[in-house]
Amino acid sequence: MTNPADLETPELLVQRYLELSAEYEQFRYHLPEALIEFELPSARVTSMNRLAEVLLGYTVEDVLAGLYGYQVVDEESWRRALRAGEEDFAGTVHKGLPYERRPGQQVHRFTAIRKDGSRFPIEAQGSYIVDARGVPTGVRFLFRDISARVAAEREHARLAAIVESAGDAIVSRDLEGRILSWNRGAEALYGWTAAEMIGRTADVLAPPGREDEVRELTERVKRGEHVQVTTRRRARDGRIIDVELSLFPVRDEAGQVMAIGGIAREITERLRMTEELERTNRLLGAISRAQAEFIASGDHQAVFEGLLAALLDLTESEYGFIGETMAEPGGAPKLRAIALTYPEDPADRARLAEAAPPDLVFENLDTLFGVTLRTGEPVISNDPGSDPRAHGTPPGHPRLTSYLGLPIVSRGEVVGMVGVANRPGGYSDADVAFLRPFLATCATLIEALRAEEQRLAAERRLAAALERSEITLWEWDVARDEMVAFAGNSEGAPPQPGLPHWLERVHPDDRRAVVAAFEAHLRAEASAIDVEHRYLLPGGGYGWYLTRGRIIERAPNGRPLRAVGSFLNITRRKEAELERERLELLVRQAQKLESLGVLAGGVAHDFNNLLTAVLGNLYLLRQAAPADPALRELIDDAAHAAERGAGLVRRLLAFGRPDIAQDEVVDLDELIAESAALARPMVEPQVKLVIRGGPGKARVKGSASALEQVLVNLFVNARDAMPEGGTITVTRTTAELGSRRRWAPPELPRGRYHVIAVRDTGTGMPPEVLEKIFDPFFTTKPVGRGSGLGLPTALAIARAHGGWLSAESTPGRGSIFRLLLPVLAEGDAR
Repeated sequence: MTNPADLETPELLVQRYLELSAEYEQFRYHLPEALIEFELPSARVTSMNRLAEVLLGYTVEDVLAGLYGYQVVDEESWRRALRAGEEDFAGTVHKGLPYERRPGQQVHRFTAIRKDGSRFPIEAQGSYIVDARGVPTGVRFLFRDISARVAAEREHARLAAIVESAGDAIVSRDLEGRILSWNRGAEALYGWTAAEMIGRTADVLAPPGREDEVRELTERVKRGEHVQVTTRRRARDGRIIDVELSLFPVRDEAGQVMAIGGIAREITERLRMTEELERTNRLLGAISRAQAEFIASGDHQAVFEGLLAALLDLTESEYGFIGETMAEPGGAPKLRAIALTYPEDPADRARLAEAAPPDLVFENLDTLFGVTLRTGEPVISNDPGSDPRAHGTPPGHPRLTSYLGLPIVSRGEVVGMVGVANRPGGYSDADVAFLRPFLATCATLIEALRAEEQRLAAERRLAAALERSEITLWEWDVARDEMVAFAGNSEGAPPQPGLPHWLERVHPDDRRAVVAAFEAHLRAEASAIDVEHRYLLPGGGYGWYLTRGRIIERAPNGRPLRAVGSFLNITRRKEAELERERLELLVRQAQKLESLGVLAGGVAHDFNNLLTAVLGNLYLLRQAAPADPALRELIDDAAHAAERGAGLVRRLLAFGRPDIAQDEVVDLDELIAESAALARPMVEPQVKLVIRGGPGKARVKGSASALEQVLVNLFVNARDAMPEGGTITVTRTTAELGSRRRWAPPELPRGRYHVIAVRDTGTGMPPEVLEKIFDPFFTTKPVGRGSGLGLPTALAIARAHGGWLSAESTPGRGSIFRLLLPVLAEGDAR
């Protein structure tokens, strides 16, 4: 049999070596871990397998071109690698076992550098490559990318730090309930240290009677549930604390529950604050409802009863009261109960109802509530039976086990108080602080109640005063165009709500000015509505009113919404103004006429002397002139003109100093009839002349011819004022002339006067013409038809008789002249 070794020729051995070397290179190149080799001492990279090429980004060409070890790791890693090599070289090197994990052999962590410059963490194990003599000729490293593991380690460290530093208690347990981890938050919450709790079950945390709850929650989490509950747990010192507990399953890679995690947070304070907040919200809700109801309804009784019900609920009291203080000046305070509740016990209710005063005004201050009224301080009494301030309980007082009395203070004054009784466990200073907003609301409402009572009293006084006054207050809803009167005299109020109804009663001649005043203020062109006008009164006839108002509410875009104002009846003032103006006019006319009369008398006298000379000379001239018809005609024309001038002079003398015989008794009815007969041919048939006599006899002392001249002049003037025809109506009446006189000047003596009125239906005269009609030489007639002395002369004749001639006129409606003559006494008539 041939020995195989005999067949191993050198050639075969070489071939076999080459084959094994190739297989080794293939094995090394495709190792599942990265491999890199360096030669010593240059540290030049001699080879790297495929995985090393992929991790570092280099190629075979890069290696052949020259790549060194200190290029593939950072400087710190290279120094540590060299130090580790020196330490290892000093020890035993195991030939043939370069990767053996012998005791002390280290797995290093380095930072590798890729060809592109990016860095990543690696874990590496190295060994020397030695020659036959055992001398190291190179270094071989196996390494792997541990980026994912480092990231996981960092995240684990971060989570561990979070867990350890968390304020919440974080505990993990195995499926048997034994505690695996216990962070500092758990130590702070429960009081046990981690060393004391790890390995124990969580049953120690269960308060008495809650052991089953702990086991039940554990079973639910083991079944995969995520549980969140609010419960109670026991601390090491025995305290029972409220906690919010979150339990969750911890699963392995296969998704199976492997442990139980739990997070606990103490909520004792939060629950207390929540309860306090809920209580405060109830208090604020009760306050808000009371304020809203007070504003909406004004029913203070219902509002305070609602507040008292809320107070009893908030303080868990059995009964109580809210009262307002009352005191006479210099007297002791009293308490009037605004709202009062009775105890639930029927016997107590009956006793209290019987003992309470009928008007619910309590005056006995030797009581617990009396202390509050006297001192203005809160009173807490959790044992009223032995409290010396109580002085016992009054007869009929219900059972009293605890009491809280609080003052209601406004601007430093005790305006009321509240009292509650029989809260289980009594009352404390915390209740006093808690109820401060309640007391402030009661103070506001009591002040508002008092202000409302004062306002209503003031309104009643104002309404009574306005009802007897001449003012009407109004409000105008501009958007709906509704105007209503809400106070004062009803004469100026609209007959129906609405501005149009009111405007219908404004005098037609004034309506445009009134509308203009309103519109100017609506457009903000005027600061207020301010206009005088006439207004139709309910009883008929127009009165003068001053309407004032102002916009008090506008929309955001400036559109007016609401206005308020007043109607003031100024009829008396207006009449007084008109009367004053009329009297001033009459005085001016009288003064002017007197001055003109003096002037006219003097001028007429001198002119009369001149005319006498002219007429005498003309007479002599005519006698001496030859019988020349043309010359005599000229002399006659001059004499005729001079005689007309003499007639004018006589009229001027009659105007300036009328010579009236005062010894003649004139019957006015006969005077009117004779004057009418004289004037009829001049006025009819164009104008109708109507005579209406007065009652009884009417006699005056004076000149019948002069008075006839006055009446005829008035008839003719009336005819001229009616070119299209009309009616002249003559009436006779008697009037008492007092201090308030409409038709005469102030200097005319008081007394009884006959009044002859001449009324026409003509065109009338405007005020500026009416003011001048008694001025001498003033006329509205065409040239040649009037001298302007008729009315001035008539007025002079009336004054000479101790009377007056007045005129009133309205354009388009005609005029009326009144001749006033003093009544002749019976003795004088005889």
